[in-house]
This record gives sequence, structure tokens and C-alpha cells, in this order.
Amino acid sequence: MLNLVEKRNILSNLEQIAEYFEIPLDDSNDASTISIDNHKAKGFISAYKLFQGLSVLVYNITFQSDFKINLELSKESPYYFCYTIKGHFFHRLNNTIKYDKILQNQNLLVTGGAETSAQIIYPAKIKHEIVTIIVDLQLLETQNIRNAKRICSSIKDIFLKIPKHTAYKYLGSIDPETEKYASIVCENNNTDIVGELLTEGAILNMFASQIKTYKKDITKTNTESTLSNAELSKITNLGAYVIERLQTGITIIKLSNHFKISPKKLQNGIRYLYGDSVGSYVFNLRLGKAKQLFDTTDLNITQVRKLVGIASASNFSVVFKKRYGILPSQYKNNTK
Repeated sequence: MLNLVEKRNILSNLEQIAEYFEIPLDDSNDASTISIDNHKAKGFISAYKLFQGLSVLVYNITFQSDFKINLELSKESPYYFCYTIKGHFFHRLNNTIKYDKILQNQNLLVTGGAETSAQIIYPAKIKHEIVTIIVDLQLLETQNIRNAKRICSSIKDIFLKIPKHTAYKYLGSIDPETEKYASIVCENNNTDIVGELLTEGAILNMFASQIKTYKKDITKTNTESTLSNAELSKITNLGAYVIERLQTGITIIKLSNHFKISPKKLQNGIRYLYGDSVGSYVFNLRLGKAKQLFDTTDLNITQVRKLVGIASASNFSVVFKKRYGILPSQYKNNTK
């Protein structure tokens, strides 16, 4: 187990992780990265500072054995807004016995207190894609930056009824909306100005999405689902599964058998997470993939239509125009 003492500068904690894996740290003023490809792990862990008081920690890695961390938290502990894109991990505070399993597409919100520690286990042999936004309110309040002031206001609003310097943990509902922003943060390796702006925008949107979900959870304004978080988390894999099989006959029965969830629960889960029926959700995936192929390949319309599993040429034109406001032929010409 790696023992860490919480630092106000997250880059210092990354130095300790680098020593643990015996890997050199690629370090700059406001960013650090550990790239690992050995018998211990494959992938990278990075940390960077957006501005004083707001840092980001990214895991995009597969461990060969369970990676266990004991993190000693302080009473001035920052706020951790964690989101799991892929994989899962286990988390507990030292005042509890049981570990919570943090699922794919789930938010975890934690802040520490005096004599508090957190134990975290990242299981072996699975890909972990996790983004954590770390907010240090004391540092953030010194910043004369519009976004810093907005984040301060949001944090104070959230924790208004929670005593200061008291450990707090909240395990959120399954939240597929935040994934689109967290994925950009996790995967964007561009270091030029465009890449930096893209990442900054994604971080702020991710944080806003997490706040929105948290408020809905605690005020009970989210529609209650009849499915468990584990079932909903499993259903968030459906899109990737379908995209790889667009040319095959995809039915709700086949999806139900694969995900080991009844057709009724699958239908309810898709409607709860995405506001759509299974049939419409799958068809929209076909159209989205078609648009992507037009953007990235020189395939003709017939080839694209067949690759996404739509048999009728006339139907393809009608539904593509209905969704994107333009015929496939016009879209392809415009792309060229």
C-alpha cells in the first residue's frame, strides 16, 4: 500500500506515486505526468493546475496488481469531485468499515477532516479512466478570476449545511451526461494553446455537470429509477457495444441476453439515462456513426449506409435529414 499525505499541491503527491512505481516524472511548472509501461502497469497518471486552487488528476491506466492507497487527509482538505469514465474502484473513509464500489459513470464527492484518511483500491487487470477535480477553497478565494469566483460560490452553496473541517463523502447517481466532458479531459494530450483551451473548457463543463447532478440528487429532483446503480452503470456500456456491431442484427432480446438485464429493465434504463427507447437509441447511434464516417473517410453514401446497418437508401436519407437538417449527399459534399 502506498501511504500519501495530502498536499495542497497535487503535483507533490504525483511525485510520491512516481517513486512508488520507480518511474521518472515528466514535470513542468503546472503539470506532471507519469507514463508507465512495465510489469506494474500500463498507461499514464497526470496532474495539472488550471489556476491557483483548481487542479485536476487523471488516471488512464491498467494496473497489473491491485493498487492500494492510504491518503492522510487534513482538516483544511480540498474538495474532490471524482468521476469514473471506465472501470471501477473501491473507496472508504477511515471512520467506516465497508468499502464503497465506485462504478462507471458515477460521481464521488469527498472532503476530509482532522484525523481523517481515505483508503482507495484500484483493481488489477481493468482499464481505469478517472478524472478528479480538486478544489482548494482557501486558495481559490484569493483569485481574481471570473471562473474561480463562480466555483467558490458553487462550493459554498453546496456545503452550506455541512460543518467546516468535517469529513464528508457523497456517492452520486449514475450520470452519463458528465462523461462527454470527462472523456475530453482524460484523452486530450494536446499541449498547444488550442488543446489547453479545449481541456480547460471541458474541465469547467465537467465540474458544472457534477454540481448539477449533485443538486438533483440531494434535492430528490431526479426521477427515481427502478434499477440499481450497478444495473444502470452496466447499461452505460450499451452504446460502445452497439457501435462495434452496427452491421449485425441488434435486437433488445440480444442486448438483454448480453447484459444479463431483462428487456423491461433495459428499456427502462435507457429511457432513464438517455430519455429514449432502446430502438431509437440504437438508431441514433447508427446515424451518429454515419456522420462520423462522412467526416473521417472517403467512403460513398452506399458504403456508409451499409456499414451502419441501414438497409433502405430512401429511409437513410429521410432519417439523416430529420436528425441533422441536411441530406447525406449534401452533408458529404459540404464535408469535402
